[in-house]
Amino acid sequence: MVKINLQRTASIYEITMASSTKPGTIEAPPAINSLSATQWTRPDYQPPIPSLQFLFHLECDMEDFHHIGQGPFGNRSTVIFKGGRFEGPRMRGTILPGGGDWEIVQDHDDIQTAHLNTRYNLQTHDGAIIYIQTTGTRTGKRSVLEKLGEDKSISPDQFRMRLNLTLETGDSRYSWVNDGVFIASSGRSGTQVIYDAYQVL
Repeated sequence: MVKINLQRTASIYEITMASSTKPGTIEAPPAINSLSATQWTRPDYQPPIPSLQFLFHLECDMEDFHHIGQGPFGNRSTVIFKGGRFEGPRMRGTILPGGGDWEIVQDHDDIQTAHLNTRYNLQTHDGAIIYIQTTGTRTGKRSVLEKLGEDKSISPDQFRMRLNLTLETGDSRYSWVNDGVFIASSGRSGTQVIYDAYQVL
């Protein structure tokens, strides 16, 4: 296995390789023929193992929570994003007000999972507008997740919140985001959503 250690100091972000440190682990695939008894036609064809490049740190402020209730797809809630900021080596700026999250919550015994679906706009420091959409899940013990909106002492390692990001812009200076694959490790603290986003290479 290859370990990835993310170190953040002030506005400098670095990803360094280490042999036994958290937080990230990338597991190399086994020999293809060991996966099953299937006779693969190209066991010698091995796609490269992806790596992660840090994109930005984001903090989003939320307001106007609305519980819609149990509908045909689950227990629906919405929340409006009133603003925030993001910063990374290649882009920085603010979150424009007016976006939001349309989530569906499902309970399985003592485990709760929120299926997240957000849409909002970023404005970079140099005036570009970037539309962003995220999907993902927030999963953990119901007793923990139900306190996230009030108890800021809850650590992000007490639950799992992971996102898939799609970024879109017509500004040629940031056109590279249109073709990228992006993920994020996220958390929630009070009325804030906080995440670190990465580009998958």
